[in-house]
Formats: sequence, C-alpha cells, structure tokens
Amino acid sequence: MPTNADTGSRPARLAVTPLGLRTREALLQAGRVVAERDGLGELSVAGVVKQAGVAKGTFYVHFTDREAFVGALREDFQARVAERVARAVGDMAPGAERLLGGLMAYLDVCLAERAVKALIREQRADGGGRAPLVAQVEANLRAMGWRDAPHAARLIVAMAAEIALSEQESASKQHGARRWLRRFIQRG
Repeated sequence: MPTNADTGSRPARLAVTPLGLRTREALLQAGRVVAERDGLGELSVAGVVKQAGVAKGTFYVHFTDREAFVGALREDFQARVAERVARAVGDMAPGAERLLGGLMAYLDVCLAERAVKALIREQRADGGGRAPLVAQVEANLRAMGWRDAPHAARLIVAMAAEIALSEQESASKQHGARRWLRRFIQRG
C-alpha cells in the first residue's frame, strides 16, 4: 500500500471516519504518555498500543512503523506549537512585540508538553523542524531593522530551545532566562 512520503503514515483515507480519527489521536496521545514516561528512545509500538488499549494491528492501520509514528508525533507537536504561536500573535504587526509574544507562546507550549522533551532535544541537535520558527523570527528581526537577521534568527531559536529544555527539566518557567531572551531581542 502506498505511504505518505513525508511521514510514512498510511494514506489519510484510512483514518477519515470519526472512529478512525479518534483512534489515531488515541495512539498519538498514548505515544506522548509513553515518551514522557520512558523517553523517546524507549518508545515502542508494543508500549504505545498497550497504553492506547488497542490491538497492534490497529497501529499499523494508521502508521507503517515506529519511525512513521515518531514522525507523526513530531508533526503533531509542531502543529500545536504553530497554532499556539499564531493565537498568541494574532494580527500583530511584525516586530519585537510579535516576536516576543511568539517566543513566549513557544516556551509555554513546550513546558506544557512534557512528553516532547526528546523532540526539543532532537530539534536542537539537528535543526529538525525549526525552519518555520526560524523564518518567523527572521521576518520579525527584519521588521526591527536587524542587519544579519538570518543568523540572528537561528541563534534566537537555539536560545529558545535551550530555555525550553531548562524549563522541561525544572518543570517550571525560568523567568530569568526568559527575561534575558527579551533583553537580547529588545537591545538587538
């Protein structure tokens, strides 16, 4: 059966029924629970289906393999981050206020999503999935008149990822780190 080239997941037509969508979401939720409890490296299909309370075959209706499932977890997290950031910045004009609002929303969703610590580490290590965030930061920096916006954007996103990891580890906002991120951006 053909697969989605991006994630390796089975074609969406297999999961378009309300029950199919609920089952797929239950698997993703179970994956978040298992990843939070055991770490992403220990996440297994058997552990996910046990947590979700479904048969192993059900997993394979929605995902071709573990790698496709982890890809779907990553995409799901990135979609939630994008939605949260979009809500936070609304129709603000590009600039410092929009940039800071988006970064604080990013940090808040990372802190709330305890199971994504491994995904944040992965993004930090290989840049995976950061391109849209870097592009948003860069656009705001350009609006603020920053000369080397592309490089600065990558550094700001890296700083935000480090703060997100620190907050994950302490299970609380790191107000000092957030304050320094604000100062860095405002002093540009």
